[in-house]
Amino acid sequence: MKMNLSIDIGGTKIRFALVKDNQVVKSSEFFNNVKNYKENILKIKTTFDQWAEKVEFIGIACPGPLDIKSGKIYNSPNLEDWNNKNLKEEFGSVFQVWDIRINNDANVAALGQFNVRHDLHSLLYFTISTGIGCGMIIDQKIYNGFTGTACEIANSFPDLDFGTAKSGIEYFASGKNIALKLQSLGVSVKDTKTAFEMYYAKTNQIVNEYFAKIKQKLVVMFATAIYFLNPEIVVVGGSVAMHNQEWFEEIFAEVIKVTQDINYQTKFEFAKDLDESTFIGCANL
Repeated sequence: MKMNLSIDIGGTKIRFALVKDNQVVKSSEFFNNVKNYKENILKIKTTFDQWAEKVEFIGIACPGPLDIKSGKIYNSPNLEDWNNKNLKEEFGSVFQVWDIRINNDANVAALGQFNVRHDLHSLLYFTISTGIGCGMIIDQKIYNGFTGTACEIANSFPDLDFGTAKSGIEYFASGKNIALKLQSLGVSVKDTKTAFEMYYAKTNQIVNEYFAKIKQKLVVMFATAIYFLNPEIVVVGGSVAMHNQEWFEEIFAEVIKVTQDINYQTKFEFAKDLDESTFIGCANL
């Protein structure tokens, strides 16, 4: 298999690696300066030059919505200066590599999770981290949809009491927004990690009620996805989920109860080797 450069552009960090034969050869990461996309690309290039390796193509995982054919990011809520940039053109001009393959980060992570498992019909992946994303793999292929934006779920399940824009699941239950919502409700909380600690302590009624609300929203999200897509397995990753697994196990159990009428108990698992598997997903685009 050809050597490739895999790049995972996250709202918090950028990670990248050389991958050959589905094995990570070298890797590095740094915090994403979301206000200066060019600085980030040049940082990757500096390390890549130090590795002194030739690659056949570059595979990129990036938050959407984006045009996977042209490589243009439309309006990603967590990538301020990356929006309206064409990643194929930008990376091609800096790296002088013109075979550049790009897809939504959750789709790529889903493909990676599919590849570290065996004998699956289908896999539905959710990332609950800085943002909330989703990807579907059927028969070893990403399901992209008609225009390439299938499973762009950030604004799905909108709360229309807040309007039609930016009122979906990501704006209530993501790592970026849980603390912000609680702050808007008058709770003094510095970040989502602290919010979970307050919830586990059960000492603040506003926090308790808010977590009950987002728990219900997540049950509805998972259950609806299962009804529409009937995946063999649902895999959940991302920092919020991985650091609060017991809470998510309660959500999974509720989803199984809700969806029992389909006569298949959908398997739930947490992501395996997520960092490395996402690089492998990039290598298989």
